[in-house]
Amino acid sequence: MFKKKLFPELVVLLLAVLCVVTVFLVHKNLSYYRYASSATPFFMLKPDDVAEEEISEYAGVRRTYTFTIPESTSATTTGSRLTFFLRHTLAELYIDDTLRYSITPGTGSNSQSSFGLTPGNYWVCIPIHPEYAGKTARIVLTPVYQNVLSETPDFMIITRDMLLSMIVLPESGLMITLSVLAAVLGLFLIIMSLVLPLESPVKRQTFFLGAVAVAAGIWKLCGLPAIPLLLEFRGIHKEIWFAGTVSYMLMMVLSLRLALAIRGEKNHLLGTVCFYTGAAAAVVLILLQLFNAVELYQSLVWYGIGMVVLHLLPFVKQKPTRAELLWVLPLCLTLGADLLFSSRTDALHFSPVFLIWLILYLYVRGFGFVRAAILRERLLRKKQEELRDAKLRTMMNQIRPHFIYNTLTSVYVLCRDDPERAALIVQNFTEYLQSNFTALTATELITFSDELRHTKAYVSVESYRYREKLSVDYDIRHTAFRLPPLTLQPLVENAIKHSLRKGIAPVHVVVSSWAEGSDAYITVKDNGPGFEPQEQIGEEHVGLDNVRERLQLMCGGSLEIQSSKESGTLVTIIIPASPNQSSPAVR
Repeated sequence: MFKKKLFPELVVLLLAVLCVVTVFLVHKNLSYYRYASSATPFFMLKPDDVAEEEISEYAGVRRTYTFTIPESTSATTTGSRLTFFLRHTLAELYIDDTLRYSITPGTGSNSQSSFGLTPGNYWVCIPIHPEYAGKTARIVLTPVYQNVLSETPDFMIITRDMLLSMIVLPESGLMITLSVLAAVLGLFLIIMSLVLPLESPVKRQTFFLGAVAVAAGIWKLCGLPAIPLLLEFRGIHKEIWFAGTVSYMLMMVLSLRLALAIRGEKNHLLGTVCFYTGAAAAVVLILLQLFNAVELYQSLVWYGIGMVVLHLLPFVKQKPTRAELLWVLPLCLTLGADLLFSSRTDALHFSPVFLIWLILYLYVRGFGFVRAAILRERLLRKKQEELRDAKLRTMMNQIRPHFIYNTLTSVYVLCRDDPERAALIVQNFTEYLQSNFTALTATELITFSDELRHTKAYVSVESYRYREKLSVDYDIRHTAFRLPPLTLQPLVENAIKHSLRKGIAPVHVVVSSWAEGSDAYITVKDNGPGFEPQEQIGEEHVGLDNVRERLQLMCGGSLEIQSSKESGTLVTIIIPASPNQSSPAVR
């Protein structure tokens, strides 16, 4: 039982530990992931000259780096490449004034599409042939946006395998681990929200929390230097950047939707307007980028600020709940911490604060929903088993051998003296038994008319046995409702048996039903001596707790008892008009 309750948390914890251990091994044992031999050359190149000129387009500056390619034979070994990483910067490479590589919009063999100015984040990897030794290399870089003007790339001569195993993966290992873990856990939550029988508010929260995690994982993953290098042969680094950007915008929109789901039934018009405003802004910006009317990159900062405002704006009209604060405030703070860290260190590929918080939130709250759903499912099954046992106990209490024996004896005597009355008793007794046996296998509520017919069949049998000692009257004003089987008849039997056992004669019982608003009421009143409810738990009585439990479980009804020595006992049943009237079948 202990293992079953903690299963989701244990799975998440084991995944997290496995990922951390993997990152540790990558950093401490790089030989496991190294595809190149230790003899492979690795040169850091320093430019012989850096020239800068002003231009009228892009960020207004173009820089030219001039190198002399080393004449060392190891520098021109097969597989060596002149490599550097660029962010939102156009590049051209010349060897002795001959263009060998170009990333420019609309021109050159390696040109990018005219969809936006930015080429995205990418690695330039130019093969260095032996004939290049001693020649002059010029690299012309044109930053597209102002905020990348200060970035100076590291120029290296290195093989792709060594670059990947010794530099890129160790630097990006933690962020790759966190991004993949967030996306996988988010996908798992989405599946759980669709599979598990969660309540509607919890289902929405679980689904949107998982969707936020998936979008966040993709966003962070697409911004890492490792991904363009791994997919270098595809030539889709620009598409990778736009996929990450769209994922970021989608994450913020889904976060607003999650906040709305957390607010639940108390959400108001302002929260809904904020969500649709954020979604509409994202769609408009993407469409404008498709038509090259705006640069999406330059709009992201303002979009992020606007989305933070939309997250906080509903708090002006309504005091936030604890659950809302636990989502919105850490979201804004961790995203801000990542932005501050990145701007101060220029390590844009290393900003783990938001992902760490998101994974912890997934673990504590998201998988808390899953565990609660599993526990509720177990509780429901337990209640269903208890209900089935209660019905069986009811049947065993109702169909007692001595009642059958006394009834058959009475029929035997009447067969000689009054055959017609004997036939009537047999008919009522048969109907009584049939109703009891039908109730044993019943999986749904029955009509009040059926339960009343069962009760009258029982009273008819008892009336012959006690004759002038018993009278039962019916004041039935409402029958259009349903209730659990064996609800009214046991109460009438309880009233008759208890009164006769205390020596009350004649026993008078009144059964009534009526409607108040949308609820149905049933009362069973007798003129007995009164009792304490706990006195009714006995082998010869139908337990009132048994009836009360089945009412609550099957239709959300209730049972109340009023008893006094002067006025007898009044039992009241209240059947609410609600969806519980068609409660799930009891298995």
